Amino acid sequence: MGTIQKEVQDGHLARHEEELLWLRSFQSAFDITWASSRKAHGSDYSVYFLRPTTATKETFGFDQEIMLVYSKYDSLEARTLQSIEQFINDDPARGRVDRLFASLVSEADNPGQWVDKYTSTNEARTIAVFSANELRASAGDAWYVRNMIASQVFTRDLFDFRLPLERDTYFFGRTALLHKFKDGVERGENRGLFGLRKTGKTSFLYKLRRELSEDGNTISLFYDCKSPSVRQRTWSELLSKIIIDLSKESGISVELPEDSRFLSETLSELIMGIPHRKKVSIIFDEVEYISYFSKTDGHWGDDYLPFWQSIWAAQSETRKLSAILAGVSPQLVEVDKIEKIQNPLFGIVPYDYLTGLSQDEVRRMLLTLGRRMGIKFQPQVADIFMSEYGGHPLLCRLAASFTYQQFIQEGEKLPIRVSTAEIEKQKTIRDEGLVFYCGHVISELRDFYPEEYQVFELLACGEIADYLDFTTLPEYKTHLESYGLVATIDHSPNVAIPVVGTHVALEVARREGRKTIRKLIPASDRPKWIKKRTQDINSAFSDLQRTGKSEGVPLLFGPNTYPESHKFMNVNAVKDLDELRSFLNICNRCFVESIEIYGKSIGRDRYFWVEIKNAYPRLHHSLHRIKVYRHNEFHLQLNDSVDGIYRKFIRQDLENREPANVPELAFTLQQAVLDSLWNNLQVELSRYGR
Repeated sequence: MGTIQKEVQDGHLARHEEELLWLRSFQSAFDITWASSRKAHGSDYSVYFLRPTTATKETFGFDQEIMLVYSKYDSLEARTLQSIEQFINDDPARGRVDRLFASLVSEADNPGQWVDKYTSTNEARTIAVFSANELRASAGDAWYVRNMIASQVFTRDLFDFRLPLERDTYFFGRTALLHKFKDGVERGENRGLFGLRKTGKTSFLYKLRRELSEDGNTISLFYDCKSPSVRQRTWSELLSKIIIDLSKESGISVELPEDSRFLSETLSELIMGIPHRKKVSIIFDEVEYISYFSKTDGHWGDDYLPFWQSIWAAQSETRKLSAILAGVSPQLVEVDKIEKIQNPLFGIVPYDYLTGLSQDEVRRMLLTLGRRMGIKFQPQVADIFMSEYGGHPLLCRLAASFTYQQFIQEGEKLPIRVSTAEIEKQKTIRDEGLVFYCGHVISELRDFYPEEYQVFELLACGEIADYLDFTTLPEYKTHLESYGLVATIDHSPNVAIPVVGTHVALEVARREGRKTIRKLIPASDRPKWIKKRTQDINSAFSDLQRTGKSEGVPLLFGPNTYPESHKFMNVNAVKDLDELRSFLNICNRCFVESIEIYGKSIGRDRYFWVEIKNAYPRLHHSLHRIKVYRHNEFHLQLNDSVDGIYRKFIRQDLENREPANVPELAFTLQQAVLDSLWNNLQVELSRYGR
């Protein structure tokens, strides 16, 4: 049983004894630690702070005190909830009480029904609503308050946010970046923010604008450039709108010039008329839509230069104006000249990329929101979400939302603990539901930056060698990694958001009329393809041998090349499993056994498993595939560990199809083996700078 602190009894309750009749019900789950009368929006309220008991903390995930507001009126109005917002953001509540949850006790009839309608948006704070009459009638029922909270808290999906966050309630992370941008505005500097769609750029910009407004030192204007009301304007019309909007915000009247050539001067004069200490920040979200390569409004091909030259001129004259640009790629500010004319944004917009949340931020989001919904994620679930979704905010939220919805559909009783095993079990069906959003995440990269998108397609489709060829141009590699789409670990490129990579690869397959990601070489092209592929692999092994000698890393085959190279160079496209066995035996003898024999000759019995694996990890993966496939074909039974590895390789190479359902199984596996060798040889050559 909770207690009512003496200060509350002798203070607020001494003046409002009648409130004790319903307040006692909360003692079954809380201590009452603070109370006061407050006035807001023309109404009087009683405000209490409740400290959850250990059992309440465990059930609902409350780590801080809870604010309870009592409304004595027989009806509820919007100002009631506006007052709650004010109280929770004021002292002494700020920093002391839970920001995601509050309680309301009302004398109105059916108060919960009214609040449900008013807080229908996802961003509304969760409010547990109690009828004062029902609380008084439930005196003595130790479970009433807890059951009421559970019925209102565990029924709401707090993860299902698909629009930018306009309030702080569910905003996670980005603190350091926020300070960086605020400091830039204070110094009158431009800033750029780039990244994939739905990484939270707009939510970040909303948060930045709120904080700039709260500081009172900055007038900030926000423009969604994707909106037709922005992008369909000409440069002079948009600049005129900015001047009019700034005039309204600053309270300084201004007259637009008849000649658009003088708009920049008008903007400068207006800014200079603003009190000295105030800054002006203009935020352009989705800036690609008013760029010289706009896909929707061709007039920006001509309007881009005069618009940004005008902004640039106003900045140079006033030193009080900063522009914040947000979009997908920094290409807009990296190009020095446009049709031989200096790009006005080149060199004056330092920028950052907004990628996924950090592992700690994902873990905190799952913990904080999940516990409020009755699902307690194991900390390791964040690791899975990071590896699958790269910390992408939308994908992580929707994956967690899917988990919650599955439990609801299955009638599970909440609260419930969520293990990594449960997350892994749901993976296939969960990712199927995320496919649409994967396309949404990369849609503007595909539309505005097709070359970068095509390079990413190569990696998504497993064409690593071709990807490495293109990424010798540093801007492709830098951009794709900065988006958080590609992670290069120890010179090995990987798709950082596997679910997005799978979506892109399947889109390529559908475009080319295939049902599988791997593009199977047509039968008529196989003799020519095999000849070239084996020649390329042979040359790559020779290059890697020379590299090993010059770099002082373990040699693959000793001082010479691999033995029986003529047999490998003369292999043909296989037509059946017998020919596949012969092919695998040749590859095993040429590459795997020759390494093992050399290792033993220098007294290293585990040379293949230790030295080669450490020096050439990606190539070792390909050689391990050959070894396992060869053992499978030549041994009737594999031990459990090898069988597990075989199944992993076969699932990967057959794209989760059963072997019996693959029409050209033998050649499919032969191509997978050769593609793997070729791709990973290129990775290893890249590792050593070749």
